[in-house]
Amino acid sequence: MNVREEEFRREVLAVPSSAGLLRDLTEVQLAKWGAGATLMDDALLVVSELATNSIRACPGHLIALVLRTIPGALIIEVHDPSQAPPRPRRASVADDGGRGLEIVDHLAELWGTHWPAGGGKIVWAKMPVNAGEVITDR
Repeated sequence: MNVREEEFRREVLAVPSSAGLLRDLTEVQLAKWGAGATLMDDALLVVSELATNSIRACPGHLIALVLRTIPGALIIEVHDPSQAPPRPRRASVADDGGRGLEIVDHLAELWGTHWPAGGGKIVWAKMPVNAGEVITDR
């Protein structure tokens, strides 16, 4: 079956509850696209981590989630108005947080940051679509 490229975009205010909202919207959209359980779980965690970072970097501003299907992968992007790059850090065993980008690095095939001409930044992750988890043309 041919997989058509699809895109979903949603802007939200960067407040703590928005991470959960973006996670819920991702779950609904990926279910519509026919994502399998592994991709669903991994993508939800990546969205949560990237959204949380943007919320902390830009409280009260608009941030955007973009989900895009391409052959063999799901692209997750979180856009925010900050110019500051995400900074991975080594969390100690006792730390409650600080592992978000380590988690993204572990789950994503690739991830990175780019700065669009209009300002702000986009942090993205390329999630592999494994055999049996094909996002179908729905």
